[in-house]
Formats: sequence, C-alpha cells, structure tokens
Amino acid sequence: MNASRYVATLLACALCAAADGLPEPEQFARQTWASENGLPQNTVQAILQSHQGYIWVGTEGGLARFDGVRFQVYNTRNTPELKSNNIRALLETQNGALWMATADGVTRLADGRFTHFDEADGLPGSNVWSLARSSSGAVIAVTNAGAAQFAGTRFTRSSYQPPAQTSNKITVRLEDSRHTLWIGTDSGLTHIVNARVQPLNAEDSFAGETILDLMQDREGSIWVGTESSGLSVLRTQKFRTFTVRDGLPEDSVRCVFQSRDREGASILNGPVWIGTDSHGLARYEHGKFTTLSTENGLSSNVILALASDANGDLLIGTPDGLNRLHNGEVSVITSSDGLPDDFVRSLAAGKDGTLWIGTRHGLAHLSSGRLTVYTEQQGLGSDIIGALLPIASDDLWIATLHGLTHLSNGKLLNSTTAQGLSSNVITALYCDNRGILWIGTQGGGLDAFYQGKFIRFPSRLELPETIYGLAGDDDGNLWMSSDGGIFSVSGADLQAFLEDRSTSLNVASYGTSDGLRISESSSGGHPSIWKTADGSLWFATLKGVAVLRGPHVQRNHVPPPVVIESVSIDDQSIAPGQVDAIGPGHSRVSFEYAGLSFLAPQKVRFRYQLQGFDRGWIDAGTRRVAYYTNLPPGQYRFRVMTRNNDGLWSASAATLAFRVEPHVYQTYWFYALAALALALLGWAAYRWRVRQVEDRFQAVLQERNRIAREIHDTLAQGFAGVSVQLELVSRLLASGEAQTREHLDQARLLVRHSLAEARRAIWDLRSQSAENQDFASRISQMAARVNDSSAGGRAEVKLEVRGTYRPLAPKVEEELLKIAQEALTNAVRHADAGHIDIELAFDSKRIHMIIADDGRGFVESENGAGPDGHYGLRGMRERASGIDAELSVRSAAGQGTRISVETPVH
Repeated sequence: MNASRYVATLLACALCAAADGLPEPEQFARQTWASENGLPQNTVQAILQSHQGYIWVGTEGGLARFDGVRFQVYNTRNTPELKSNNIRALLETQNGALWMATADGVTRLADGRFTHFDEADGLPGSNVWSLARSSSGAVIAVTNAGAAQFAGTRFTRSSYQPPAQTSNKITVRLEDSRHTLWIGTDSGLTHIVNARVQPLNAEDSFAGETILDLMQDREGSIWVGTESSGLSVLRTQKFRTFTVRDGLPEDSVRCVFQSRDREGASILNGPVWIGTDSHGLARYEHGKFTTLSTENGLSSNVILALASDANGDLLIGTPDGLNRLHNGEVSVITSSDGLPDDFVRSLAAGKDGTLWIGTRHGLAHLSSGRLTVYTEQQGLGSDIIGALLPIASDDLWIATLHGLTHLSNGKLLNSTTAQGLSSNVITALYCDNRGILWIGTQGGGLDAFYQGKFIRFPSRLELPETIYGLAGDDDGNLWMSSDGGIFSVSGADLQAFLEDRSTSLNVASYGTSDGLRISESSSGGHPSIWKTADGSLWFATLKGVAVLRGPHVQRNHVPPPVVIESVSIDDQSIAPGQVDAIGPGHSRVSFEYAGLSFLAPQKVRFRYQLQGFDRGWIDAGTRRVAYYTNLPPGQYRFRVMTRNNDGLWSASAATLAFRVEPHVYQTYWFYALAALALALLGWAAYRWRVRQVEDRFQAVLQERNRIAREIHDTLAQGFAGVSVQLELVSRLLASGEAQTREHLDQARLLVRHSLAEARRAIWDLRSQSAENQDFASRISQMAARVNDSSAGGRAEVKLEVRGTYRPLAPKVEEELLKIAQEALTNAVRHADAGHIDIELAFDSKRIHMIIADDGRGFVESENGAGPDGHYGLRGMRERASGIDAELSVRSAAGQGTRISVETPVH
C-alpha cells in the first residue's frame, strides 16, 4: 500500500471512529526546543535515551546531550574526534557505548572518550547513513558504499541491507509502550489507536512539518525530531480542562457538582453542574455543555454553592438567595422566608435528608419545611460560614472565619489555634473512609483531626499553605486545590505522618504542564472539587474546569535517574570520573547534578549529602548545584537523589567518593612531631624549673646554716661568757650585800633563759625539713628542746601514740605543734611539773592530742588569760579555731593541767 492510499485509509478509520462515538481522545502537551534554546541546530535527525537517562539529539550542527533543562553540545570545534557535525543516526550498545553515524565516518563515545572510525578502520565509505544491530548485538554501519559490522577494533564488510522505503511520504514509524502507532510523514504526525486515528491538536500534529525521527522515553513521552522546527516532546496530560472554547459560558469557575441521574437514585451519577463567577450555571452531559442563567429563572448568575436534596432537586446558592431546580423550574428561598442572609455561601445535604445552608450571617437548617438558625450567640465561631461537612444525622462540621465548629447532639463546640489548629480561617473539609477529618486552612496549610486531637502538617512537607478544596480518589489519595496549583499525596503517607511526625511526604503537584490552563484554583465556592461516579475528579479553576480522569490516576512510577555531571574546584570544571583527590590549598568545591525525569523537569527536586561533613540530607529544592568551602582534610562521599513530578525518589543515589589532601602542617605525622617537640619543650621547662627551685633551696639552706653558725659563734658564745662571769661574781660576792646578790641572780637567770632560747633557735634553723619527719617525732623533739631550755628542773616526758598514723595537712600539723609547744613550755617553766604525759590517738577521720602534767595547776581568768596574766592559753584557743579543732583545758590549783585538742584529718 502506498502512502497516499495508507493515509486515505487512516482518514476513513477516523470517520468511522467519530461515528462509533469513541471516548474523548488522550490529551498531549507539546514542548519545543530550537537553536535559541540551546539546541545546536534545528534539523533533528536522531533521538536516543541512554541507559543513564540522558536524551541524546543528533542534528546537522552537532551532537547534544539533554538533561531536561540544558543542552551539552559536542561538535567539531570542541570534539576533534567528530569529523562532521552532521549526525544522522544514534545507537547505544549493551555496554553503554554511544555510536554516531555522521557524514564523515562513525564516532563512538565510551567511558567518557570519543573514538573516530573511517575507511582506514574498515568502513566501505565515509558517508554513513544509519546504524543497526546484528542478531548478535554487533554494531552495523550502513554507508554510501555498503554496510560493515564492527568486530572488536575495526569494521568488516557485511551483507546487511537498509530497508527499502515504499514511499517518500512516510518518514518514520514508532509503536509505543501502549501499542499505539505513531507515524511521521513529510507533512506532520499521526497517532493511531486501535487502528483508528486519534486527532491531535493542530499545534501537536506538526502540520506541514517533515518528521525525521520519533522516540518514546522511559516515562512514556514521545520525542519528535523535525526537519526545521527543532526538537519537540509530547507529554500525556493528566488533566483535561474545559473552557469557553469547549462550551463553558465563562472560564472563571466557582464550584462543581454531580447530581443524580433520576429522582431518588442512590448515587450521584447524573450530569455535572459547573457554577461560574458571573455567567450562570453550566450543565455537562454526553460531551456537551448547556447553560442556565437569570434568563431561565435563576436569581443570580453568580453561582457560589451546589448541592442536591433527597428528592433529587438541584440546590443552587447565589448572592441573591437559595435556588431550587425541580423538573426544569426554578424557585427561590430568601431571607424573607427565614434565611439569616440572602448570600448563600455553602450547601450540604444531611444524612437524614435535611439541608444545611451557610450564609454570611449564620447557619440555617432546613428540615420538614422549617428553618432553624445558628449564629455566634449559639456558639458558632463566626457568622460567616464556609464549607459544611455532615457526618451523621446530628453530627456536622462547620468551617468559619474564626475556627472550626462541631455541631453534635445539638451542642456547638468551637476550636481555634488554641486547640491546635494551624489557622482560624477554615476553607475546606473532607472526611475519608477511615474517619479522619481533613481540614484546609488559609495560611496554615493542612490539618487533621485524628484520635481526638488536631495535628498540623508543617511547611517543610511542601504542602500548599492556602487550600481551597479537599477530596479523595478511589485509590485513597488526598487531593488539594490551592492558589499555587493542585496537589496530591497518598493516604498511606498521610497515615504514616499521623503515626510518626518525623516522616516525610511524597507530594505531587500539578500545573499548566499537566493540562491546567492556570495553576491557580478558585476560592469561595463550595464544593470546589468533586469526584464523579466514574471516579474522575473535577476542579474549579480561574480558567475553566479541570478534569482528572478516573477511577485510577496514572502516576509517574519510573524512578528518576540522577547523575553527577561535573565537579568544580576553585571554578575549574573537572569530569567526575577524574576526581579522586583534591590537593591542599583549594577552598571552593561544587557539584553539579541532574535529575533525568523529562515528564515535568520543572518539578524535579533534589536532596544531597556530603558524608564526612553534612550530618544529614540537605533539601536543595530545584537547585542543581551544591557548594562547599574550606573542607578540612579527610575522606568524603558526595550523594545526591532526585524526585520526580509525582513525588517518587530515585532508586539509588549518585555518589562520588574523594579525599581532600592536607597541607604538610595538617598531616598526622606533623601533629606527632609537633606533639613530641612540645613534650620535649615541656620536659626541658620542667627540668629548668626544678633546677631553679633546687638552687634557690640550696641558697636558702646555706644562708640558714650561715646564720646558725653566726648565732652559735657570736651570740651563744657571748651569752655563755656572760653567764660564766656572772657565776664568778656571784661566788665572789657571797658575803656581799643582799640586794646585789638578788640583782645578779636575776641577771644570771635572764642570761640562762636567753641562752636556752638561742640554742632552740639554732636547732630550728639547722633542723631538716619537717616533710621528712612524722608528727610524733616532731612532738618528741620539741619536748626535749623545751626540757633543755628550762632554767629549772627537767620534767619526765612520756609520749604514747595509738591507732594507725595518718599524715596531717601542713597547716594542721604546724598549729598542733605550736599548741603542744605552748602547753609543754607552761608545764615545765611555770607549773614546775615533774611528769608530763603526751597521747596522740589516730582514727579514720580524726586525731586526738592530750597533754597532761602534774604541776601546780591554775585558775583561768574571766578574760581567757592564764596565770599571772599571760595570754598563752588564749593563743592556743585561736590556733585551734583556725584549724576547726576543739580545745578543752581542765586545771585546778595543786592538781595539774590537762589540755585536749581534737581535729578532723582530711
């Protein structure tokens, strides 16, 4: 069959299809790139998607690699292995090598390297027309002089033939994954479904264009290469939008609703009603629109709300009252009939067949022809009523401008942000089949009433902040209309978040690329979303009513590939495969990456993490580069993942491992040497300090010894001579005057005392450090000195130590020693004691010292002074107080003295 007869047959099939009443055709959106968008040239002869996910485009001006956002161009100027820019065919082998047929040989791209093959490598001719695979998978190049097959390192002659073209009308054919046929001709593109031509929009049919190549990518989109119009892609649109050109009276739609097909029907499966902003009410049935307006009896052409009652009548809320459509006749209920206000903003049919009516001045309940009104006085959060959601016959949720009101068992309970809502302006309500109440707000996003409490969904989940409508589909997904598009999220994800607030959501968003004429949905009408009997979802927008065909929404289930395209080190770009180490001194590192999802590239999102530096994943949004500065030396692994338009993340992360090398002063061996040097320096400083202290100690010791010698050799000896002389005078004057004798005796006594004190001072100076003696030894030596220095008789001193000896703090030991010295001195010099008992008792926490003598004893004066007005006793008490010791003195005239000191041992 030649091309003319073939096309004629297709047209005949198309006419038959129209007569048979085919369902509405699939909708496609076309996007085109030309040289002004980065394509090297507008004649696209070959298109291929590689195993990595890139789209490769062969043109007459070079080769281009496309990631959905930008083109990377390879031509004879930047790639010497390309001998011609005329790329006629592309082929990828199982090992991932990309082969290019050009007007001057074959070029292969493998492992980042280009290799050229020509007649010297076995090709019959350099003018290569096409590429093919043999049954064994070998590459076959078809040239102007015959075909050749690649065998390891070069080409060899082959008997392979190019299929003969039956006509110059049909240029290329493609059977897609849905087994529909695409046919490119020299005058456009044809789509055949079930042997019938499916009409394309005029702009999508490439009328008058010569189609050079067709390719379907992994996500189902059709790529079209043309002779002069560049590269195009046809994407299946999820939404079909009806506008004025399809029969709507106006593009601005407020509300949408499906009524019953007949009176008393149990389900709503009749015509779809669309309320417009100012042109009345549209009815859609059997693919056609009809309009009702004030000319047909409506009280207003502004339609705010739609519902139906138990009789199947259509109820229409307008700014001028409630309209009832019954058998084509319109009746109106207004404030004169008992409504709180003529401005009817929302309607809801109760489970008991009654009707709830929301207005600007309260809520009305129509039951058995009677109207009951609820206002703020009865407990409503606000008299301005929005969405209404009946749950049971006496269970109603009411959206207001100041919170969410629940009417249950005749009682009204209002909840606001104080009870957990994210906003007090409630805009939409929906209850799913699990009994979870979903709440749309203005400015606060999505809330849920779950297990008796309100739960907020935070902004980090990328849900819309202002929600106009809520609805569910047959698969349990929740749909939201907003001022920024239409959003959906699976019920399973929502349930997971309700159970664990830390989980994330796979949120899908839809806009103009998905078939909407505008991303902004309509507000102020109820309901703004409606699920029809066939499972389709209808959305009110500012530019028509958008329809998502059901019952099961087609989602993009292809995990998007993600690649790291380049690495920049201090603004120098390097291929990722060439980066394994970054030398010292580089301060800036950046990673450029791409998510290879082409169904909606503008919705691709990224997250990345530099292991060894980042603590967790970083949400990059649509940004395609990650920046790092001043990375410390170490091992790192950069990871990046991407998410497609329907919220599906890539199956695995693209990774790049590398290390940052340190400066010499940042190496471990340098740290070790520095630590060793510091330790040696510290040791040297320590030894220097020890020597300095020892030298000072020796100097002090030498000075003490010198002073001791001087005292001994001068003062002590002089006092000794004076004593001898006085002794002689005393003997010579034995027969002299009594007064002279008395004075001499006193002088002799004073000299003797002074000599004793000098000897004691000399002993103190020459004594060794107390650090080498225990406390008991020091007490014993001190008692001997006191006895030796006494001018009178010697006392017998007995020392007893009980318990386990424990060293004392220096201050404690010195004060105890001073107390003991004072007690012994008093006993020997003043009390004429013949016997002194010293007892030292040690236990685990305290020391007890007792000094008892058999001397004269004394009576302590009221001011704390001892006998003869001496203040030694007061000094002992002060010393005891300074070391937290308890001192007691027991003495009586003629009965000796007992001094007891008890102090803690730390």
